[in-house]
Amino acid sequence: MKVYLYTYAYENIRKEGYKSLAMFDKNSEHCKSILWTHRHSAKSEDYEQILAYLEGTFRGRLHSICVITEPAPQDNYKHPYLNNLVHCADVISFDLEKLINDGLVEAIYCKDIRQTALDNPNFENIYQINALSEIDLTPYDWHVCEKDEYLKLSPWVTIKHYMLVLTKGYIPPEYIHLEIDNSTHRQATDESFIKAQKRHFSYQREMPFDCCFFKRRRHRQFVVSAILWPKPEMS
Repeated sequence: MKVYLYTYAYENIRKEGYKSLAMFDKNSEHCKSILWTHRHSAKSEDYEQILAYLEGTFRGRLHSICVITEPAPQDNYKHPYLNNLVHCADVISFDLEKLINDGLVEAIYCKDIRQTALDNPNFENIYQINALSEIDLTPYDWHVCEKDEYLKLSPWVTIKHYMLVLTKGYIPPEYIHLEIDNSTHRQATDESFIKAQKRHFSYQREMPFDCCFFKRRRHRQFVVSAILWPKPEMS
């Protein structure tokens, strides 16, 4: 079974592997940017309290990354961030069964806030997956986030995503496969991409894996959460 995530940092990831939040200095700008996306769920803007909240949600959350079961079709989307993501970010994949068999994944959780994101935006509906057969492979409706009520939120509030708790906190490069290379298009649209990234910080929810979105810089990664933002949640 393949799982996927979006990234703007493939060149770095293919050399160093894909890292969870636990692999970064908690005082770094990168770590604080990810923690900030969880401030609403944590009901605090204090970084230590946000860390404590995440650590209390489930064992190994800081060692987790967010993945999805399919990438979005390369359509045009009204949601500005999703549109830039689909056309500018690269997509990488992992063979989930191989990760488990090789001891790289110790637990899997699902985050599904599709039914609660509007009425209770601070609630995280997270539950453990006990068998691969419990992973929902139903095709996503990527256009739900285009509805007016979702346009100011992260697109990941409308997409069920999964968090892989990594035994060593990262996935080595040899397990990472490039599925979609958007580097050429990304370079051609860099200015609009950066504007869309800045708009993201007005959104109220984190992305999968934590799915978090960032301006492209060395050592920065984007998941899809969920993103589990990052996001990237997926956490």
